[in-house]
Amino acid sequence: MNEKEIRQKELSAMLVMFYNQAGFKQPQLFSIKEDREFKERKKFRELINKEAKKRNFKPLQMIDYFADHRNELLQLLKTKDISVKKFPTIYKHSDMDNIAHELFKTRRPQNMGLEGGLAIWKGRDIEYQIKIEDLIKLKDKDPKVYVSQLKNISILLAMVQEQQYNNEKKEPICEFSRVQYARRRGHTEEQIKRGGKIFEEDRRDLITGAITTYMINKIKINGKLYTRYGIPNFYILDEPENPRDNLRVTFYNEPYRTFVMDILHGKAPRYFQENRKAIEDRYTDEHPVLFLFYLQLRKRYQKRSLFTWRIKVKDLFEDMKIDPQIIARPKKCFELLKECLIYFSTHYEPIPEIESFRLTKESQRIKSNTSPLDLSISEAFKNYDYNDFKDLLLAIKVKDIKEAYISFKRYPAKKKHKHFVLTEEDKELINKIMTWAKEWEEYIEGNNIPYTEKQRYKFLSDCIRYLGHDKVEDSFIEEQEREIEGLRGKFYHVDDPIGYFTKRLPEMLREDKAGKELENSYY
Repeated sequence: MNEKEIRQKELSAMLVMFYNQAGFKQPQLFSIKEDREFKERKKFRELINKEAKKRNFKPLQMIDYFADHRNELLQLLKTKDISVKKFPTIYKHSDMDNIAHELFKTRRPQNMGLEGGLAIWKGRDIEYQIKIEDLIKLKDKDPKVYVSQLKNISILLAMVQEQQYNNEKKEPICEFSRVQYARRRGHTEEQIKRGGKIFEEDRRDLITGAITTYMINKIKINGKLYTRYGIPNFYILDEPENPRDNLRVTFYNEPYRTFVMDILHGKAPRYFQENRKAIEDRYTDEHPVLFLFYLQLRKRYQKRSLFTWRIKVKDLFEDMKIDPQIIARPKKCFELLKECLIYFSTHYEPIPEIESFRLTKESQRIKSNTSPLDLSISEAFKNYDYNDFKDLLLAIKVKDIKEAYISFKRYPAKKKHKHFVLTEEDKELINKIMTWAKEWEEYIEGNNIPYTEKQRYKFLSDCIRYLGHDKVEDSFIEEQEREIEGLRGKFYHVDDPIGYFTKRLPEMLREDKAGKELENSYY
């Protein structure tokens, strides 16, 4: 046996010992608080089990494999360390959002060539500039300074928020692998396995945000036009030479650093909330107008009303950066508006963004001879052509759709969408809870939860439906780490699946108004 084989055997033996030490359960009577080292061993055991199942190995076979492929194990452990829970909502500082909205357009900018050591692209009233020595990073392609870049910024903000949330000292920094980023962009696992083009496109987004500076000729502030110069790139990107290592993004430049820190510390005077599912929606990558419309919805929501703030249809499209030639044609405006309304009447689960919409002649709620025109996005509406729709507009004394004021109504928060489908993350969480409960029952005879496995699965599915994935996952983590005070003031770990199913989850349902009806149906 050579030296390499000896080292491999020694590493394998050490990993097996580490793995096995997390497999023993202590009797309930003598249960003690799990120290940090034991929790780490449990995490390692779960990681090995999960990876072995994915590769159709047995756990000890998986350990033998990793003993011979140490770099792969190290990468897996590193990735695991920063695989934090996804937030369902992304928080965006309003000032940063306004700048990004001014900078990023629906179409690719025109290449203006080289000048003074810079490569320059122009899109309407904005110049995008890159140092010539940095051009090689884009591999002879244009920078991605349109809707795809808006999504890139949102994803990076989300990862900063998720990774910094529990840190005492918060920093505007995040780390991620190429695969993690690709998943956040909505690529399927099959596409990720094939790699190639999707990784190149994602890299182009990341590089663009790090090396492009922006020159805005005119910008409107409080209704007045100003000339603005020299907006810096959004962040610093550290790209490793080894593609298996993690990338690192730091929001270093001002004012973006301050904007991000204000969000992390809850000090932003105004902020917008963005649905993570909208960022992962690949369809709106291919149809950017839909994503720009979605941003308008989120921007105009009112907390005390189901309706958004009213805006003239023409102003709405101008704020979306729609081509003026389209805005000038009422029929085209109607068709574009209809496309957006139909799409967001079914997206995103579990509750779509739009239930109905309202058209009025006036911008404010003042006395008028005409009633507002309230329309649902029905099958009849979907079949309207513009000539039919013009007759409806005449009822509110509006001749041109562009001149009407529009507001959008969202579903009430209490109203749940009829169709609820468990995601893969939901199923994985349910199976994890089910396995935990079953192992506990098998450990000591007489530890029986008073429900069949089928009933447990249904109950956990309903809890996720009413309480949301994050609440159920948080409750499970808390349950696994729950402690009670015993003799001499010491705290002891308590493993209690019966209490979890029959007491703690029902209590959560009682506290949640939407879950009361469900809780009563079970107990």
